[in-house]
Amino acid sequence: MTDLLRLSKLFVASQYEEDGTLIIETKSKNPRSPKRCCLLHSLDKNGTKRQRFRDHPVQGQPTMLEVVRQRFKCSFCGATHYEELPDVDGDRRITVRFRTYLEDQAIRLPFTQVAALNGVHETLIRRLFEERAARDLADYKPSLPRVLGMDEIYLHKRARFVIGDVANKTMLDMQPGRRDVDLRAYFEPLSGRDRVEVVCQDMWKGYHTLTKAMFPNAVTVIDKYHVQRTANYGMEVVRKALYHNLSNKDRIALKRQRAVFLARWETCKPETRTRLDRLFGLYPALATAYDLKERFYDIYEAESRAAAEEATTRWLASVPSEFERPFKTSIDAINNWRPHILRYFEHRYTSGYVERLNGLIRAMNRSGTGYSFEVLRAKALLKHGRIIGPADRLYSLRIGEEGAAEAPEIPSLWLLGIELSTLEADLEAGTF
Repeated sequence: MTDLLRLSKLFVASQYEEDGTLIIETKSKNPRSPKRCCLLHSLDKNGTKRQRFRDHPVQGQPTMLEVVRQRFKCSFCGATHYEELPDVDGDRRITVRFRTYLEDQAIRLPFTQVAALNGVHETLIRRLFEERAARDLADYKPSLPRVLGMDEIYLHKRARFVIGDVANKTMLDMQPGRRDVDLRAYFEPLSGRDRVEVVCQDMWKGYHTLTKAMFPNAVTVIDKYHVQRTANYGMEVVRKALYHNLSNKDRIALKRQRAVFLARWETCKPETRTRLDRLFGLYPALATAYDLKERFYDIYEAESRAAAEEATTRWLASVPSEFERPFKTSIDAINNWRPHILRYFEHRYTSGYVERLNGLIRAMNRSGTGYSFEVLRAKALLKHGRIIGPADRLYSLRIGEEGAAEAPEIPSLWLLGIELSTLEADLEAGTF
């Protein structure tokens, strides 16, 4: 008979169908006695019992293994035992390989989808995933990169802290909050804090304070997209201020042109320029605001920090007094963060990919049902993490390296992060 199972410890005795389910009767190839239950441990055979264990489908058909299992009774303590079956998980009545398969599916797909595809309850999938996450991520410690990006994402009505390797575009970790005391406690035990040279962040003071305390050799670079979008806000304030003097029809028409004013003049289509010229003729204030917005963006076109400093000074001096209030956010950003904003021209990094990653995590949260913060973090790390064990790390140190024996102590598990492109492709394909 063809061995449909290909299990090392069980062989097929017979098979039949029952209500559309394939039942495969199996026997142990080498029966193993139960482990010792007490000091005197004296076992006597005590009949057999037929037990069924779910296995993964065979050619798409639901499959159950039926095992005639030897039962034993301890003549000393009276405990009942069964012969050991290494290929099955007796606690959940499934095969070990089916359990592993479900764990892998739980990492790749929403729990409800895995349960429906395999004909099991969602609770089982959740428990298997939790056990897998606890086992594989127990010793997880991110390896701090040279260029660190930090940002927050709002999940379950709370700000969650996200860090990533900006240079290599990988996610490193996500923490439940962003309080300074909690983040210091998180980073304090991590090795390699002195290796961090650049920290990309938005304009939240707490991150800058954290950088000075935790990364002694790092400089702060304010993400340019957070800076540039302050000019968009100024443009919006001017546009909305015109509503008060417009008829309802004109107000609605101007409201529908919002996206046009966010376009860049140098890169927009000719028809967009035509629409802008028409609107500027109708509303001269929009022309001034748009020019301020464009020249603010142009600061980042400078080829050096000195040129950027000069462009920034010129822009501040050129803001008309009546436009200082609408563009107050941009002016305050420069006045409060100028050295860290202009440091971009010495270290041309942004945290744009971390922002994009936040959006992908939100999509992951929407695709699931009742994911907790811990589950979201574990699903991302388990699916896309690159795990390096001590043996692999030692091997890489020995290749062409003299003095590899002087390498630093290696943790039991290194998880280096998530490739953003892979994470994005999976989310677009709906495989979370």
